[in-house]
Amino acid sequence: MSGKANISESLAKGLLILDLFGIEDAGFTLSEIAARVGISKTSAHRYVTTYCEQGYLARDPRSGLYRLGVRTLALAQSMIEQSELVRLLRPLVDEAAARHGLHIDVGILANDAIYLIYRRDSVDTHAFRSFSYASALHYLAAGKAAMAFIEPRALAELMARLELVAKTDRTITDTAVLEAELGQVRELGYARNNEESLPGLIAIGAPLFSLRTGAVVGAVSFDSSTATYSMQEFERLFAGYLVELAKKISAVVSL
Repeated sequence: MSGKANISESLAKGLLILDLFGIEDAGFTLSEIAARVGISKTSAHRYVTTYCEQGYLARDPRSGLYRLGVRTLALAQSMIEQSELVRLLRPLVDEAAARHGLHIDVGILANDAIYLIYRRDSVDTHAFRSFSYASALHYLAAGKAAMAFIEPRALAELMARLELVAKTDRTITDTAVLEAELGQVRELGYARNNEESLPGLIAIGAPLFSLRTGAVVGAVSFDSSTATYSMQEFERLFAGYLVELAKKISAVVSL
């Protein structure tokens, strides 16, 4: 019997619904969920009702939008805390956060998205709504840092699929401009996010590589607010430290 025959299509569609959600998203209506997953509204209603009853999703009674529920968030946090990879990289990130007083994110690249696996918040960024995963890599420093070092053919295919949605008036929405910026990232060794994801938030991101294959596997980013640093000052003070931290984490990722 083939592997395909052993797959539960119903379960697969249900997991696709959960895969839509991330902290960066403002939530989805029932119609949006149905359209994105490719199922009827009746089927979507059955799925989301079950998820809400089990605590995996929650529906805002005022807006009607569905968002991640506490059970999903608790499960994700538990998985991250028990991860061997996180156990190894945590002291590196914690030490850097303590030394520089910055918000630090570590994300892994998979399926055209970057998924957060470890975060150290800072007082400077508590007011901002940070990502848990991002399916649009172009407006994050970590996303652009990873994109820049994807193998050229795979990058071209990704760029063809990528919808350059504007998150702020500074978000890059032109393919040629994004390609030029990715070239700069390759020259510098790190990427910049100058209020492209949220007004008032700046970041720099450096790629993580598998030392065995040489392939890019994710990125690490430093974040701050424009109330504390200008973009130029932030780069000058911390880009070198970021690139060094990325090298240390790459060694851990490759174990």
